[in-house]
Amino acid sequence: MVSPPFRSCVACRTSRPKRELIRVHLVPGGRLDVDLGGGSGRGAYVCPRHACLDQAVKRDEFARCLKVTLAPITVEALEGLIRERVSRKVAALLGLARRARKVASGTEAVESAVKHHSARLILSAADASANSVAKLRSLAAQVDVRWMQALGKEELGAALGGAPRACVAVTDPHFAGAVMSVLEKIPVKMETREAAGQATDLGGRAEPRKVWG
Repeated sequence: MVSPPFRSCVACRTSRPKRELIRVHLVPGGRLDVDLGGGSGRGAYVCPRHACLDQAVKRDEFARCLKVTLAPITVEALEGLIRERVSRKVAALLGLARRARKVASGTEAVESAVKHHSARLILSAADASANSVAKLRSLAAQVDVRWMQALGKEELGAALGGAPRACVAVTDPHFAGAVMSVLEKIPVKMETREAAGQATDLGGRAEPRKVWG
């Protein structure tokens, strides 16, 4: 079995599988861009944690690793760039899943997928109503299915080629895993991620954090 490639975070120096890190690289104009897929060529890798991104920016680690002079960037701008790329990637994955008939969208379809044990991941729109979010979180926890929030209702609908949607169930384990892996790239503070892990241990696999929106 081939081991996955590892890279070290430029901030905390921890070695992790390449797929778990954010790759930062140079684009024309001396600006930074991010790559969620690993990419190729010269790049610097950083953990998707606010603390690591903050330290990397403050210590100018990206310029040092890439051996270039960079246009100034704030940690907020870098996190915004990552969120934008994550949003695009999630929308693209949901579009592929729709074409493969591996998603159910809308409250009734999602509840039916859960009832028939075909849901592998439940997504609520970031701007879904509090009642809808609470209901789906509870439902996901009852059947031990991961629940997360991603995109807005209009973005979810656009990803599926239709009207705005408040929720989606991904019914294929490979697509579900890919979407979850991308959403884990959303920068969060360590205490938030740890709290999410504790809640997961105590309450099944429902993911309590709001990833964005």
